[in-house]
Amino acid sequence: MKRSLLTAITLLAVAGCGDRPASWDEKAQLPLKTAGLTGSVAVVDTALDRVLMLSASSDRSLHVAALGVGKNVVTTEVSRDSGSLFVLSKGVQPRRNPDDELPSLTVIDGSSQPKVTARYTLTDPLQGIAVDPQGEWAVVYDAGGIVVNPNELIFVKLSDPNFEPVSKTLRSFGGRPERLTFTSELSVPNGPPRRFALVETGQDVSLIDLSDLTRDEVTLILPKTPSGATGAPAEVAFHDGDPADPADARIAVRLANDPNVMVVDLATPPAGDKKPFKATVNVADVGGVPSSIAFVQTDGGLRLAALVPSTQSATLIDPATTFPETVDFPKPYSRITRVTDDVSNKPQKSDVALLWSDSTTGIAFWSLGKTSGTPFRSVDDYDIGIAVSKVKSVPGDQFAHLKILESTTASEFYVLDLDKRQSFPMLTNAGGFQLGVSPDGQRAWALRPGTPDFASIDLSNLHPTSIQVERDVAAVYDIERRDSGRAAIALHASEHGSAVSLGATVLDGLDPDTAKSRFHPGLLLGGLQK
Repeated sequence: MKRSLLTAITLLAVAGCGDRPASWDEKAQLPLKTAGLTGSVAVVDTALDRVLMLSASSDRSLHVAALGVGKNVVTTEVSRDSGSLFVLSKGVQPRRNPDDELPSLTVIDGSSQPKVTARYTLTDPLQGIAVDPQGEWAVVYDAGGIVVNPNELIFVKLSDPNFEPVSKTLRSFGGRPERLTFTSELSVPNGPPRRFALVETGQDVSLIDLSDLTRDEVTLILPKTPSGATGAPAEVAFHDGDPADPADARIAVRLANDPNVMVVDLATPPAGDKKPFKATVNVADVGGVPSSIAFVQTDGGLRLAALVPSTQSATLIDPATTFPETVDFPKPYSRITRVTDDVSNKPQKSDVALLWSDSTTGIAFWSLGKTSGTPFRSVDDYDIGIAVSKVKSVPGDQFAHLKILESTTASEFYVLDLDKRQSFPMLTNAGGFQLGVSPDGQRAWALRPGTPDFASIDLSNLHPTSIQVERDVAAVYDIERRDSGRAAIALHASEHGSAVSLGATVLDGLDPDTAKSRFHPGLLLGGLQK
């Protein structure tokens, strides 16, 4: 009887092991893809074709929602407002059975009650996605199948969950799409204002009318370089011009390794031509290879600013005449961004721009109005002691006048007050920190990945709170809690032999105190126990 009982128990144990889902044996891959959204943290579990959405409550409990997405995730993207996550999957490749899953684009609501809001089925496996900053469109591109059409773009209208994706193939002149930029609304001579998708390939730029995807794109053939090589776009810029003039919207193209910039007028077409506009191309030499371009308003009108580090200057191009004017800088600044809308007392007719570079220390404010009767030449430089690699904006209205200045070579970062034109250093105990800003625009977070150390910085008074948890941290995200308030979620990912573990420490986002934190292990098991 004992032998029979032992045999029965053994058979039951074997049967139990055999019934275990195969998903228990799948291994996640490090590093995990994670993203912070408005009310949840997304962890992409590619091994199980799902996204774990983590949300928190005031008692520091953690809620895990396992949302299925398409098979074989290739890329993810977060919307500009951090409200949505886009997950692009290539499906089963190659498909051998009718029920093998097709490629897809999944849209996930990133609030404190996360859910899948839309799922768009695609016909071909694509690898790239561009998300419209205004939240109207997503474009999937970069074919990766066995036989590919590299110039195919798939347009998805995000306002309609039932939208049937529209395929559009660009007329090819030898290039393939590499970057996409969505314009704001631009006025055209014939018809109402509309937005465009600017598609950069290795040798041209195409304008796609988003108001009518059936319309042929307008392709801008780039000039050859001084050495005779085919020109390549490096950056695009756009401006609507005078709101009262529907025929002065312009697009500019910076060319790679070329002193020329292109200025394209969306001008009036010939009489009787019903096209919305005629693309008129002008080329201007800016005196050296530019590193950045931007349309700016001056007291003399609209100009295209091109920064030329090799001559330690900028060239201002009048888009109507292409007449250049040179402005000397105290340092070879290579990057420019307009900050006019972020300052409290913004000029009425001109712009203020911020200048910086990752190869020289300091920043500068460039006032593009008249100063002491000299136009365009008010450049105030500030030596902050670091070369700036990235400028982060602060969302919301309360602290929009603040910028976070990062450096890849220094152990400190700076908080820049645009109104006071003052910079405040924030020192760290080592280099390699990553910086993030909370979606509510109230705090910044500094993390040195792979260590248990991170910090919160209150942007109202720049008071830092240093935090050290018991495990190394891979990422920290500041989210809205399910029952009001804020939570900080620190993710811990590690590999133990053939297994990958994921845990999280939940703290109060407004008062992060490790004595009041709560640790949650085994998050990758979420949904598998059911």
